[in-house]
Amino acid sequence: MSSADSAKNGTALLEVDNVIVRFGGIVALDGVTFNMKQGDIVGLIGPNGAGKTTCFNCLSRLYTPNSGDVRFGGQSILGLPPHKIANIGIGRTFQNLALFSSMSVLDNVMIGGHSVTKSDFLSNALRLPWTRKEERQLEENAWSLLEYLGLQQYAYQTVGGLPFGTQKRVEIARALSSDPKVLLLDEPAGGLNHEEVEELGGLIKQIRDERAITVLLVEHHMSLVMSVSDHVVAMNFGRKISEGTPAEVQADPEVIQAYLGTGE
Repeated sequence: MSSADSAKNGTALLEVDNVIVRFGGIVALDGVTFNMKQGDIVGLIGPNGAGKTTCFNCLSRLYTPNSGDVRFGGQSILGLPPHKIANIGIGRTFQNLALFSSMSVLDNVMIGGHSVTKSDFLSNALRLPWTRKEERQLEENAWSLLEYLGLQQYAYQTVGGLPFGTQKRVEIARALSSDPKVLLLDEPAGGLNHEEVEELGGLIKQIRDERAITVLLVEHHMSLVMSVSDHVVAMNFGRKISEGTPAEVQADPEVIQAYLGTGE
């Protein structure tokens, strides 16, 4: 079943089904299950050590669960290598920026688009005509994203010399350059000031609304998660402890005790 068909039939676009992950004797994920409907912004919350990042890394295929399944558009993704995830329509950012700091903003965004091109090392080295056409298309797409995210003035600047908040936008642009159906955002508010966090919240909703992208937001910043999410999944010690609307999760006594009660 394609992702379009799954949306038409009212089923989930991305499904996490009873996923268990063990690292030695430690159970990092203990039977975690939740679904993401097309067009939703889903917040994944929990204190440090709750298993959020482990779950996130299963979705982007950096980790393989010991048991359970992860399905995208009704098809299991567990047989795919990590570098093929972008091809099926899943893009991601990283908690610790994974940009090429010595390269320009434009080049960083273009690299994100390379993951879904047909060219290979040999074809690029030989500069075959069709690879040059692909490169032009990548550059046009990158410029379009820079304009969309207000980054065009930084296009030729080295990423490493830019303010942290601007680098975060560059990483979002790079994730969008593969034209994902699902965007996984890993702690995008980390290191941002209050004004930048507000702008980020507006940007996440704008990306969902204008580009029809489903978003999974893993985040410690509770006010951001609660203000932008349609659906929230709360975790603690590798287990899902609550799920529902932001209001429902905020009112759950187990969530209050595990996370919201910390005063954040």
